[in-house]
Amino acid sequence: MAKLGSDKRPAVVRVQTMPKGEQIVALCEQHRWKVIVGIEPDQPEDLSDIDLLLRGPSGEPQAPRGAPRIGRNDYCPCGSGKKFKNCCATS
Repeated sequence: MAKLGSDKRPAVVRVQTMPKGEQIVALCEQHRWKVIVGIEPDQPEDLSDIDLLLRGPSGEPQAPRGAPRIGRNDYCPCGSGKKFKNCCATS
């Protein structure tokens, strides 16, 4: 099965107003998700596909990732060419 938000399986949402639809389209463009937005003022809104995309594959809200950790035996990010343990880790 294709991934939700892709060309083969776009997210489908239903909103009641045009401005809300424009917000959804802008959000999806920012994340490069494909979406089909239906504007139906007489129907309840359905944003379940967008909720699934925002939660990610694990089902939990995605937290921003911090900087990757540097191991003692990795090269130092300062660009000296030395191992981290012999360069900035000793400072």
